[in-house]
Amino acid sequence: MFKEKFVENSQERPIIVIKRSIEAPPEAKENPFYDSEIWGNAKSPDNIYLPESDEAISFALAAHEIGHLVKEGEIEISLDDFEATRAEEMRAWEKGWNYLQKYLSEYYKDQTEIIPVIQEAIEKIQKLMMQATDLSQGLYLEKGSLIGLSDEEERKILKERRQKFFTEKGIEILEIYQQIKSVNIGKKVDWEKYVEIITKTVQEILNDNKK
Repeated sequence: MFKEKFVENSQERPIIVIKRSIEAPPEAKENPFYDSEIWGNAKSPDNIYLPESDEAISFALAAHEIGHLVKEGEIEISLDDFEATRAEEMRAWEKGWNYLQKYLSEYYKDQTEIIPVIQEAIEKIQKLMMQATDLSQGLYLEKGSLIGLSDEEERKILKERRQKFFTEKGIEILEIYQQIKSVNIGKKVDWEKYVEIITKTVQEILNDNKK
């Protein structure tokens, strides 16, 4: 199902856990924009979801999601601050790719000529993902409007706005998703090798976060 890495003398508590996006929790699948082929999430090192998709897409999503784990320059995001969210999305792309690119030669050790192709594909996917981010501005509230609300109230508001947004902009977002899926190299990712590479990348991020 997923890969776990353990820390010595940690009572076998996993520090890095990577699961397939198809195993996303119910609340993620309730999102009308959820698509296991291009969805990922990395809230913490032991709670990472990545798509078992085409290699180009899988590595693109990995670069972005693990970028959120980098503490340097981290930007706090909120449902009432679209600009901060957009800035964090861009930061994640840049930071994640800076780490991941160093390990691609291990995955493609016998096919290093594919690495520039993967890099070009990731750049295209990043642009498309940021287009979707810009379209999502309608999901966000005015600054300060969440003050005093509980987490449950925030989740309710977000769910309602997502449903409304899907009705109004869903077709445009889904068209972007199809464009993202078309950016591929025609080869499904080798999940075991992929997890090994992403685990090494995340471990380096965690080490740097301690500095």
